[in-house]
Parts: sequence; C-alpha cells; structure tokens
Amino acid sequence: MNVVSQVLRRPIINWLVKSEVSKKELSQALGVSRQTPTDWTKENATPVTPENGVRIAEYANDTELTMSIVYQFFGIFRPLDGDTYRRDLSASDDLRELEENERDEAKVIAQRVLLKRVQKLSTADFDLLLRFSKEQAEAVFANIQYLNALCDVQNISIMDLFEIFMKDWQEAGYFGGD
Repeated sequence: MNVVSQVLRRPIINWLVKSEVSKKELSQALGVSRQTPTDWTKENATPVTPENGVRIAEYANDTELTMSIVYQFFGIFRPLDGDTYRRDLSASDDLRELEENERDEAKVIAQRVLLKRVQKLSTADFDLLLRFSKEQAEAVFANIQYLNALCDVQNISIMDLFEIFMKDWQEAGYFGGD
C-alpha cells in the first residue's frame, strides 16, 4: 500500500486548541522547522507526510487526533464527529447498544443469504448483505466512540490502551508478535 501525504488541517488545529500546545512546541518536539506546523494549519494547508502523521500522533498521545490521522491515511476508524450524537460515556453506551441491536436484527435476515453459495446469490441477496454491512459498520462506529469515551474518562488514549494490553491480545491471538 502506497500511503501518500494528507491534509490534516482541522484535526491538528483542534488538537492544538484543546491541548494548548503551541505550534513552536510542536515543531520542536517533532524536529521540524517552526514554519512547518503553520504550513499544516493554514487555509491552503500543506499535506503531512505519513512519517510526520505518526510522529504527531505519538507526541500528542490524543485519541481523537490519532483516530483522525488513521482515518485520513488509511480510511478506517474515524471517530464520530457529527453534531447529532452526544459524545459522553453514557450516551455512547446507549448508542452502541442501539446500533448493535440493529446489526443483530439485520444479521437474522442476512444469515439465510450467508448460507447460500456465492454463485447462487441474487441481486436482492447482495442488497441484503449491503444493508447488513451498513449496520455492521454503524455498530463498529458506535463501539469505537464508546471506547474513546471510556479512555477519556480514564485520561488515557487508545494508544496507551494498546501499550497496556498488547501482550495480552497477542497471547489471545488477536495480533501477531513484533
């Protein structure tokens, strides 16, 4: 996979405001010129290289910024950033439960399709699987938001959580070794 530089203007600005870290401090921590963070956050922002994206995430150790960087570079695990749902722990848990229930209802309908041979699937079958995929994705989004809220309550990032439990997850077979 060839990962190209990405514009991260809004996530960097949001983190700088939230963390009260100056652009000068960021440039010193990353070992880049003082102008570079300004270039990343100006109106016509300069794209951030994948290497600098990783360095920013490691320095910031902020779940929201890290998730935005991962989304921009790889298109996965974007945090919920709409203005409809509350982002606190109890609301995230309720949303997670609702989305999982909707996914389970869609799964019941999709199970019959999933039992068929792929060569025998009709257009209607593919439509059902697409709707099931949508519900599955929405459950994942809600679970990620809940995980973000849990980490925020503990004042840790998802990166911290991975550091704490990676050995356990490797032993359980979720991830390979180093």
